[in-house]
Amino acid sequence: MKKIIIANWKMYYGPIKAGAWIRAFRRERLPKDLDIAVAVPFVSLAAARASLGRASIPMLSAQDVFWAEEGAFTGEISPSMLSELGTQLSLVGHSERRQYLGETDEMVAKKALALQKAGIVPVICIGETAIQRKRGEAAKVIRAQIQAAIADLKADGKAPPIFAYEPVWAIGSGKPCSPQDAKEMHETIRAVLTKKYGKDAERLRILYGGSVDQRNVNDYLTTTGIDGALVGGAALDPRGFGLLCRAALPA
Repeated sequence: MKKIIIANWKMYYGPIKAGAWIRAFRRERLPKDLDIAVAVPFVSLAAARASLGRASIPMLSAQDVFWAEEGAFTGEISPSMLSELGTQLSLVGHSERRQYLGETDEMVAKKALALQKAGIVPVICIGETAIQRKRGEAAKVIRAQIQAAIADLKADGKAPPIFAYEPVWAIGSGKPCSPQDAKEMHETIRAVLTKKYGKDAERLRILYGGSVDQRNVNDYLTTTGIDGALVGGAALDPRGFGLLCRAALPA
């Protein structure tokens, strides 16, 4: 199973800058045995797809989705709309959406299921706050988030879910979770998935996210159980992100 690095642009780069980023990144020399994706804002998906042309790297990801196929949901984007743009993955449940937009575990579960039914890989973000970790509740919180998300999801098929462990306290802080702590949380996640899916859980990828950069990415990817990284600020520069991808799997 290949490792995967996903760039999350968050609320940066409209269509013009998105197209320029993709064209610049395609000039980077990238590891062949690494999957790479970029999660772009809705308004920039078409420009990113056009700049990709027939290229398959990076894969195109959305940052969110709505769970209904159509209807009176002003401002929302459906899985089928993402499919028309050739979107292969989509983030759901990012902590910023949970924090600022009130997304619940139930909402995240509905979004993930809608994506899977549409053949788009849901990248399910989970993570605890600093207060929850300080209280010793990190594992409990993570288990609850995963159990809610996977209630109706399948582990096989063409859109098996990806899980991104992003401790809320580490995102954008410049203070990443230690590789050992990340390893322990990944083991907790894997145990929940194994209880649900049995041996099929071995094929599901679990990523780490939270202040990942060129200096520490390899430490995470060489830690047992960590299958990739979700990268925020360090992915905004195409050359810098290329260097990060090369650092993830050095020759």
